[in-house]
Amino acid sequence: MPRIVLSGHGYSLAVNPDYGANLTGLSWRHPAGADIEILRGCSDEALQPGLPSPVGCFPLAPFANRIDGGVFEHAGRRHILPMNRPEENVAIHGLSRFEPFEVVSQGEGSIALLHRHRGEVFAYDLLQEVAIERDGVVIRLEATNRGAAMPFGIGLHPFFRQEAGARLRLTAAVRSQSDKRYLPLRFVAARTEPDFTEGSDLERLGGFDAHYACWKPRIAILERPWADVAVAVSARGTFTNLHLFVGPDCDFVCIEPVSHVPDVHNRRKLEQFGDLAVLETGAVTAGEMRIAVSALA
Repeated sequence: MPRIVLSGHGYSLAVNPDYGANLTGLSWRHPAGADIEILRGCSDEALQPGLPSPVGCFPLAPFANRIDGGVFEHAGRRHILPMNRPEENVAIHGLSRFEPFEVVSQGEGSIALLHRHRGEVFAYDLLQEVAIERDGVVIRLEATNRGAAMPFGIGLHPFFRQEAGARLRLTAAVRSQSDKRYLPLRFVAARTEPDFTEGSDLERLGGFDAHYACWKPRIAILERPWADVAVAVSARGTFTNLHLFVGPDCDFVCIEPVSHVPDVHNRRKLEQFGDLAVLETGAVTAGEMRIAVSALA
């Protein structure tokens, strides 16, 4: 499973086409000279085929987050997906995250990778384009439906490094309250504790999990004083929502731009907070995440 390394403008990024086009590392050269790890990194030897590994970021398609029971109905038909987290009775994180991708094109600071999925429920092409630009690293996802009309959702699942003193700032109108399986029950005002509007410490929030809707402007700022960096995560296109998960040991935080509410396939009363896109044959949905790092001062 050989990684491909891209570099430019102070960034160094590793991606593994054979393992779901996962990013296996992202670092940034601080003006003071140190290389700062931005995304959680792992070696190729740590990757386990078909199993979750400690990667930096992976794509979510044709749905993001969880589907209760791995089952949903569309157009009068019941569809069943693989339950890849049976202990929680959910299908999670889509169908592409472990699959091999083709390298469509590659440059010194960019790469395009393609997964062609042809299954019983979904048939689609997923294109992931990664580019290192002067003002940040851009990751773009584009899903094209190659089957009958179906509800599609996409997203990105990055694991950002953090340490003691890290703070997060974002603005949204509402956020989810969920059950013990992290499936949304309702939405409440986003300023309900913890309130990230003015910035909030992450080291006291181990295990925090919530979905944010009406995320405007679509930017979140992670400040890491110990590393003297600020990481700006912004989104465009269909990535209207944000899912947030703080690692139980507070050593990483997942700031995930996504297109829809978890399990909105089955929780239609929550569709107003972020719905799926029903794509006809050949139709496309696309979203983009930008990661821009700067010295905190």
